[in-house]
Amino acid sequence: MNKTMEGLYSLLYLTLILTILFSLHTQIAHKLLIGHHPLHLKKSPHLPLRFSSDGTFKILQVADMHYGTGVLTSCKDVLASEFHYCSDLNTTHFLKRIIEAEKPDFIAFTGDNIFGSSTPDAAESLLRAFAPAMESGLPWAAVLGNHDQESTMTRLELMSFISLLDYSVSQTNPSVEDASSAAKGDTITDIDGFGNYNLRVYGAPGSHSANRTVLDLFFLDSGDREVVQGVKTYGWIKESQLRWLHGVSKGYQPPKEKPSSATDCFTVHVLSIPTKGDLLDLDFINMLQVTH
Repeated sequence: MNKTMEGLYSLLYLTLILTILFSLHTQIAHKLLIGHHPLHLKKSPHLPLRFSSDGTFKILQVADMHYGTGVLTSCKDVLASEFHYCSDLNTTHFLKRIIEAEKPDFIAFTGDNIFGSSTPDAAESLLRAFAPAMESGLPWAAVLGNHDQESTMTRLELMSFISLLDYSVSQTNPSVEDASSAAKGDTITDIDGFGNYNLRVYGAPGSHSANRTVLDLFFLDSGDREVVQGVKTYGWIKESQLRWLHGVSKGYQPPKEKPSSATDCFTVHVLSIPTKGDLLDLDFINMLQVTH
């Protein structure tokens, strides 16, 4: 009798082991195989960026979202009565409503997109923060603030990741356009920061300016933290960035005989440009015509 029971128990035990192994094989193991999940190809917007037929190009600027983990990240600087139900989701809902109401042509995120110290996963927070823009199908671009890199990704990794998101036209750094030392299209490396680039906006289809740039958007990385003479402070736009900005914008100036063909320029960044006389002068400011 004992031997019969032992045999039965052994059979049941073996059946249980085989059942577990089969479940692991069918439910889990195949998910570990490389290439199991379908590839996601980046969705790209209609390019180039263009003015509308009515002569407008509406830009929605979104700054300092300080996105954390979503519903688990509570709002700051709100009334006590609002604290318990206010979270990152309020930012998401607000951004969706603004996009629907304003119907912009382009969205510019100007830094502190996520609050690094509030999230254990920077990539997940970026996906949630930019979700309304990606869902809209509109072209959008971003620069970094001084809090974005405080989580699990460096500034280079952040900008590289952002540039790969759906409908993003962000760039890690500017490409070489006219330089004898490098091939056209290569990325410039001798420039401070990550997220320095310019986007060209062309004239309306069918207009006399349809094939030329009428507006340039310059994005600049204003850094995160610096230590100056032992004092911790915020970063700033460096001379290498200003040299690049000066060189690129200089090429957009019209011939003296055609002053009306000038290209308007906007600079997009988070913190202030230093006011040292050796970095900025009146000629440089005038050459950019319009700066923000």
